[in-house]
Formats: sequence, structure tokens, C-alpha cells
Amino acid sequence: LVASRIPFDAAFAMTRYIAAVPLIFAAVAVAGEAPVPIKEEPRHRLVFENRYVRHFDVQLEPGYVARYHWHRNDGVFANIRAANTTAQEWGGEPVQRGWRAVGEAYFIGYTEKPKAHRVSNTDARLYHVTDTEVLQGCGPAPALPARVRNQSLIVENSRVQVMRIVLHPGESTDLAGPCGMLVSLYPATLRLGHAGGGDPLVLPRAGFRWRETRETQEGRGAGGGDDL
Repeated sequence: LVASRIPFDAAFAMTRYIAAVPLIFAAVAVAGEAPVPIKEEPRHRLVFENRYVRHFDVQLEPGYVARYHWHRNDGVFANIRAANTTAQEWGGEPVQRGWRAVGEAYFIGYTEKPKAHRVSNTDARLYHVTDTEVLQGCGPAPALPARVRNQSLIVENSRVQVMRIVLHPGESTDLAGPCGMLVSLYPATLRLGHAGGGDPLVLPRAGFRWRETRETQEGRGAGGGDDL
């Protein structure tokens, strides 16, 4: 599980998996093509939106060349399937991107430095990433303890905290408020609630769950699928 908290406010979780990554790659220029808003790029599928975040599921099939599109909001990215890709900023030359492993997660501050670019999948494999845009915070967040069981801190700044959570069946961790997004890298099942209560939450690969509560919740692993 990878979890990002947004108090700043973004949260991602994954059970028995790890999570998070970006999406910024591209190639090839088409004369006269102007950048479009991100939600108008055909493979950037908006799957969830509220006043705090917009969550995109991005899948680029082999050989796909994206339209130039704008990134204007800070984002937390989670890499679901890895592939070789190139990136091309508007007005620039194509650049081969470094390899982004499955489970890699990071933050890009597009609010201060917007970018128009496009990504090309130069591989024979599917490239799959999620992008959680941070629109605004959910209010003050309590400080995290020095160590939280089964979690490791990936990113912490004035906008977000991103944690990697690995839960085997029966293991648990605490998920703090005030809000955040959970994103799974592999199929898995967990329970959210107090003392392991709550109905099972079944998450497919790249599955997500928005959390918005001032109370700390327990997340408990309840089994999962194979690591595909």
C-alpha cells in the first residue's frame, strides 16, 4: 500500500504491495498542435474528482503518442506498470525518460511551474500510472509520529505527505486524517475502521479509495491477489 495524506492532503495505500509514481514522458512533434487541458488528453482518464483532488488513471498502449497537454496542479504519481517512454515539452525536443519501476511514487510541483508536454510509449508493454492532482488542502493535519507500523515516508512537503504501506494478511497500520487517497499497485483486500472492523475493501490493480475523516482509522490487510 502506498498512502498519501493531504493536509496538504493526499493519501495512497496498498496492501502487500507498494505504490506510486509519475507520468511524464513523450515524443514526436506535430506542427501546429496546441496543448490541451489534461482531461482532454484521450488516455488521461478522470476517474474521481472533488474539491480537494482530481484523480487520473493513465494507460498508454505500445506506440501511443499523447497529445500535448497541460499540468497545472501539483500531483502525486504512482507507477502501476513500467515501460520505456519519451517526454517532449511543448517547443522542445524528445527526451528518453529514466526507468520508473512499478511501485515508484513521487510528487511534482506543477502549481508553481506549470508544464505542457506529451508522452510517448516506445515500448512493447503497456505504460500505466496514476496522477492525483492536489487542488486544495483539507485543513490542519496532526503531526505524524516518528514511526508508524508498516509504513515508510516517501514524500513530505508543504502540500502532501506520501507513505508506502505494506500489509500482509492480518497486519495493520494507522491511517491519519484529515483526508487522503489510497492507491493499490496490485489487487488486494483490506479493512478500514476501528480494531479491524468495517466491510472488506477490495481493490483491483490501480484501485483507489478517497478518505476524509478527522479520526485516525486502522487499515488491516485481509488478503490479496497475486503480484502480477
